[in-house]
Amino acid sequence: MDNKIQDAFSHVKADPALKEATKDFLATKRERQSVFRTRAAYRTFAAVCAMLLLVVGIGGYQWSQMPVSYVSIDINPSIELGLNCFERVVTAEAYNPEGEEILQGLSLKGKKYTEAIDSVVESETMAPYLTKEEELVLTVAAKDSKEKTIETTVADYSKRVGKNCHSVSADIETASSAHDNGMSVGKYNAYLQLSQYDSGVTLDECKHMSMSQIHGLLNEHGHGEGRHNGQQQNKDGGDSHNAQQQNTDGGDSHNAQPKSTGGGEHQGTQNNSSDDGGMGTGGHHRRRHHP
Repeated sequence: MDNKIQDAFSHVKADPALKEATKDFLATKRERQSVFRTRAAYRTFAAVCAMLLLVVGIGGYQWSQMPVSYVSIDINPSIELGLNCFERVVTAEAYNPEGEEILQGLSLKGKKYTEAIDSVVESETMAPYLTKEEELVLTVAAKDSKEKTIETTVADYSKRVGKNCHSVSADIETASSAHDNGMSVGKYNAYLQLSQYDSGVTLDECKHMSMSQIHGLLNEHGHGEGRHNGQQQNKDGGDSHNAQQQNTDGGDSHNAQPKSTGGGEHQGTQNNSSDDGGMGTGGHHRRRHHP
């Protein structure tokens, strides 16, 4: 039976043209399937790349908007600029109503920090505060990689400004603590200095003081920098003669009157001679300045 079937089909032969057409059809089909698979792979790859770019783009934008350094501008208005890794302003915060008034109408975000500082200091609303009696303090808080560069630039700027302006520095952790307590890093740093010598002073009191008032209290304790509020710190080879000049406010005398001794040294009449790293404390009496 098998032989009969085989003999029957042995005489059936395909036309050569049909064979070629069949080969072409199969080849075309395989090519189309390959192209389809290749295009599908490209589409998948493109979709993955687009997702990665989106994620990186969003992450990069958020990273560029994150403050890594701070420069505060304190006098009585208290303002702080947050800088990104490119030293551009990404935040501008006011910590009292006077600061809010100055920031109104100023566009600081995206500016180089030196330009932003200049815009604040030179603004018309700041002008009334820049008197001989007040102090303009620029405080820098930055990470190690940026600290020296920003400190040097701000120090040079403060010298050009004049107007009883000077710069100081603080660590980045101080800035974080300042923000937790609702203060600029500059005013909080001044509070920390004062609290070392006056345990009774509070954060709330310092929030409402000007920088010259805080430094005036530091002077009363013999730890001020230079001349503040009419008091002079006397230095002679790093030693002080424990004298504070008389500071009058409405006719009242402050603390002790300086008195000459036979040895040429001065002592306050209300305190005995003291030695605190070469600087006398001037007794325990203090006067707080309130706005």
